[in-house]
Amino acid sequence: MTKSILHQDRSSNNVAAGLAALLFILPCTSEAQYALEAPRSHPLTLHDCIAIALGESPALEASRFDVFSAAQEVRAAQGKVLPLLTGSAEYEVFSGSPTSKFSVVNLGSVTPSGVVVSPKTVGWTGIEQYGAHLKYGLFNDGSILGLNDAPAIAEKKAKKQALAWTVNLTREDVIYRITDEFVATVSARNRMGLAERRVALLDQSVTITQEQQKQGLKLPIDVKVAKEQSSAAQTLLTLLREQAVAGSLGLSKTLGLSSSSKLSLTNTLPDPPDPPPTTGQLLGACLNHHPSLEKQRAVIDQAKQDYRLERFRLYPSVFLDGSATEIDEFDPSNSASVFVGAIAISVPIFDFGTQLATTRSKLMKYKAEQARLFSTADDVNYEVLKTYQTIYTLTQHILDLQGDVSKAERDVQVIQAQQQQGIAEPLIAIEKELHLIAKQDELHGIEARRLTLYARLQKAAGGAWKWIP
Repeated sequence: MTKSILHQDRSSNNVAAGLAALLFILPCTSEAQYALEAPRSHPLTLHDCIAIALGESPALEASRFDVFSAAQEVRAAQGKVLPLLTGSAEYEVFSGSPTSKFSVVNLGSVTPSGVVVSPKTVGWTGIEQYGAHLKYGLFNDGSILGLNDAPAIAEKKAKKQALAWTVNLTREDVIYRITDEFVATVSARNRMGLAERRVALLDQSVTITQEQQKQGLKLPIDVKVAKEQSSAAQTLLTLLREQAVAGSLGLSKTLGLSSSSKLSLTNTLPDPPDPPPTTGQLLGACLNHHPSLEKQRAVIDQAKQDYRLERFRLYPSVFLDGSATEIDEFDPSNSASVFVGAIAISVPIFDFGTQLATTRSKLMKYKAEQARLFSTADDVNYEVLKTYQTIYTLTQHILDLQGDVSKAERDVQVIQAQQQQGIAEPLIAIEKELHLIAKQDELHGIEARRLTLYARLQKAAGGAWKWIP
């Protein structure tokens, strides 16, 4: 029997969330590669299908790339608060007297008061100019010398954390979809034997009814009813076959394998968890460490940092601004250097309330995300309880059907013994066996649906409780 595992030691800190995607990439990729490269000497099990899907899923791959993209955004935000150094180089051609444009260089003979006596006139001559500019935010948008965790950086980190938790949710969604497709396909294949037997018995029933009509023992309406039942059974068999074919094609596409209507799958479905977790344990683990809640907490932090960023933009900003310029004049031996250093203060004075309105908007967004956390918790709670309630109802129905199947098997054995003694009607024996087949088919269908619901319960729990590893 498959044992259920309840995980209660999941960490919600930033480091764990940031590495969540990486923790899933390597195991999923290695398992998927092994499953793809392994020789097809045995049919694929549910575990094989899940291992392949986790490595081939485009949705999961996209989620991982989103995390990597967010990591680069964090690095970019960190770089923006550090000193920015730029360089420039110019070459200009000059002719005439450099009286104003190049006043920093040699103008010719000048008086002590700065009046040009004999201006220097040159022909076409090149001037080289080199410069370097440094800009450093001492206090800007909440960043102090770039040493603290400024709001712009913290917002990107929160975004990365939210995306990391999205990887967890996407992984559980992939597991659920693969389990649903696998169970539906294998169940349809397993039930085809019962459907074929039902068609064969109803064909026999039509033949016997027609013979009895000729003998005056049955009415034409009896023949009509028998033929309608046989036609309905044939339709059901056709639908069941198409369901198996569609499931094989869908699984092949999802797993990245060549499309095949006869995908080699094991005919054994996994056992239900024994015992299933209690609702108290399940809800406790979900509400504490559910990925949906962790993601929403990260979204709240992101909205908070957005609000802090806009609020800091209401304050003055202080920058260190410096530059150095080197100019080579006409004579290579004559050059000039200019150095400028300043502390610039930028004070917002009046913008028609634009920045204040933006700050208030971010504050309302922050409060909205905080309220949405409780809504998310309610959704998780409802989904878990609703799924658990459905599982309980189906389990009770399965117990009733198992009793009905046992009784129907006994009736079939009794009627077969009476047939051997020649005291049983052929149609009664067929009806008894058809009744047994109907109960068995219904039992198999409900058991398959319950397995799908267990997979849905794992998805609803966000992986806090695992039935399928």
